[in-house]
Amino acid sequence: MVKRPKTIYIIILLWLLLSVIFVLLGLYSIAYLIDIPNWKINDEIIPILHFGYLMSAIVWPVFSAVFLVISYGTFRKDNWVWSTSLIFSTIFLAIFALLLASFIINALRFFDQFSVLGLVIIVISFMTDLGLVYYLTRPITKQYFEIS
Repeated sequence: MVKRPKTIYIIILLWLLLSVIFVLLGLYSIAYLIDIPNWKINDEIIPILHFGYLMSAIVWPVFSAVFLVISYGTFRKDNWVWSTSLIFSTIFLAIFALLLASFIINALRFFDQFSVLGLVIIVISFMTDLGLVYYLTRPITKQYFEIS
């Protein structure tokens, strides 16, 4: 039996939290995708909204599945997980930073339910990803994955 430090369990839980958040975002996108035909807006924007929410409904669950695979690989102590996790976390830190900036502007300007909910979700995702980067760079984690 492999002795896992508590840090590894924290990393697994953080990946699972991001996975759940991404599934919820995918479901949220599907709900809006279904509701778009009832919106009273300019007809030129409707195809763009359909495409955007359709892509969100596909992309969020795909990344959620990737995060499940990474959390399982972390549990199994697979060699590829540490570097892949660090790459994904760094990429998503940049994405979440851009999303955070845009949702802050939207929330301050419009203060609608979508902007405020999006801001809360992005803040939680950003903090979770920061925690992942922090725990992935700890010496105990590197020792667990046998990184020199």
